[in-house]
Amino acid sequence: MPNHTGRLVLTTTDPLACPEASLLIESLSRAGFIAAPLPGHRQAYTVGANFLSLLAFSGCAVVVPTTTGPAPYTAFCHVRISTLSVAPRLLYGRNTRPPRCPNCRARLMDWRDRMIAQLERPHPGTTCTACGDTRPPWRWDWKEQGGFGRLFVLVEEVFPGEAVPTPPLIDLLTDACGLGWRHFYVQD
Repeated sequence: MPNHTGRLVLTTTDPLACPEASLLIESLSRAGFIAAPLPGHRQAYTVGANFLSLLAFSGCAVVVPTTTGPAPYTAFCHVRISTLSVAPRLLYGRNTRPPRCPNCRARLMDWRDRMIAQLERPHPGTTCTACGDTRPPWRWDWKEQGGFGRLFVLVEEVFPGEAVPTPPLIDLLTDACGLGWRHFYVQD
């Protein structure tokens, strides 16, 4: 199987927030961002008629394959809605770099060992080895290479930085659940 192209991840700006998946799905469907459910996949959808107007793709001749081909595994763009988790989850991938301390800008080189283990605790906090400042792992600067949330809208098979949510898409998500939204990119 080829390397995962990547995914655009949309989640609430507050990683502790509990957006209602059914309201998001209804709003995204009504707006034409998603269309029919993908057979055999839970909460996965084909892209809708307005998908390309709600995401801004870079490049002059963007081709977004939206259906699977005849090969056993053919990458195609589709949208998945994750299930709501009990606590914030970290999504990261091979493109994720060490996050920076917002206070002193030092990189946390051992972030995987330190942050992932702390997610099991009721009040996780990671201390910067450079300045000693402690904050929850989601308050570190991940740039757009990883992040935390309890529910995610995942646009599959999008290379990091290739597509950016437009203000109308962010407004749509905000209006659907009354929460602010942000994005980042992950490659498996």
